[in-house]
Amino acid sequence: MKKYTLLWGAVILAALLPVSNAGVLNGGFELTNNGYSETLTPVDWTNVGHIDGVIAYSVFGTPAYDGSYYYDLGGYGGALPASGDGIEQTVTTAIGTQYTLTFGLSGENAANSTESLNVLINGSLVQSFSVVYNGAYNSFQDPFVTQTLNYTATSTSSTILFTVTGASLGSNDPLIDGISFNASTNATTPEPATWLTGLLGLGVAALRYRKSGRKATVGC
Repeated sequence: MKKYTLLWGAVILAALLPVSNAGVLNGGFELTNNGYSETLTPVDWTNVGHIDGVIAYSVFGTPAYDGSYYYDLGGYGGALPASGDGIEQTVTTAIGTQYTLTFGLSGENAANSTESLNVLINGSLVQSFSVVYNGAYNSFQDPFVTQTLNYTATSTSSTILFTVTGASLGSNDPLIDGISFNASTNATTPEPATWLTGLLGLGVAALRYRKSGRKATVGC
């Protein structure tokens, strides 16, 4: 009896553990071997189009959002980006589960222009964020603003892509940092009580079956 009790306890525990969480790796761009590089792809990310790099907050005195580094989608000082350039990363997801994507967003704010940061997941545009010149020339000095969006997974893996678009790319390119992608607290997964009730029912049925089997054997 003790063996079966332990077995059902392990099954119940496994069922109650979260299985739908998906984490972005190096979302703060802290894993880098160069504090300011136009040619290095961020660790755990894949560049799309223009080869950009990470920038240390100390280089331009940008107000810090997370750690010591951030990512400039248009780079700085190198070749200008093209519309659609950016970075992406693929994470594991559970079909039907809602995820929350959170990140800090700012802009170069170097000229009177507006650019956009597009967020796509598995090739579909989820949301577009405008990066607007604030009317005062204070290059790289705008504080980051936290942005949040929700996404319901339709496959077992999801590719998160950040791209830049705009009429005058290179002037107010988006800066991103502190990226996280995790299952929402209200994700559509079975409640623990539901799992527990169902599994206990199965356990009781199994025990009854074993008892009835023993009686049949004794009677033979």
